[in-house]
Amino acid sequence: MRLANTGAQVMGLYSGCGGMALGFENAGLRTELLVEIDDDCVSTLRLNRPNWEIIHGDIEGVDFSQYQGTVEIVAGGFPCQAFSYAGQGRGFTDTRGTLFFQFARCVKEVQPGLALAENVRGLIRHDGGRTLTTMLDTLDELG
Repeated sequence: MRLANTGAQVMGLYSGCGGMALGFENAGLRTELLVEIDDDCVSTLRLNRPNWEIIHGDIEGVDFSQYQGTVEIVAGGFPCQAFSYAGQGRGFTDTRGTLFFQFARCVKEVQPGLALAENVRGLIRHDGGRTLTTMLDTLDELG
């Protein structure tokens, strides 16, 4: 699938200050929507890219189904603290660790051609690899 410079539309979850979205923009892709809860990050996004649509709030309250058929890529770096070597390694017992499932819900509702999830290296070995297997199985069930 070649999407660069096609103007394909991207949705960014847990977008932070927009680093991933900027990378997509530099590759010729268009940002359709960003979702971010942090006040400072949203202020930065709105300052740097006032034309980007940004939902400032909790991802759990967002209905993504309206974007089905219009967004080719769903991308996001769901919070990593629950899986990081530097964190406490609580995985899915940490509320931040469960935010992966909101990413999966978005993929299910939008049905993009491509889903890109970014996280830390510690995810590979977290809980003996079972955490990553659960995530991959969840995405595999979505197609």
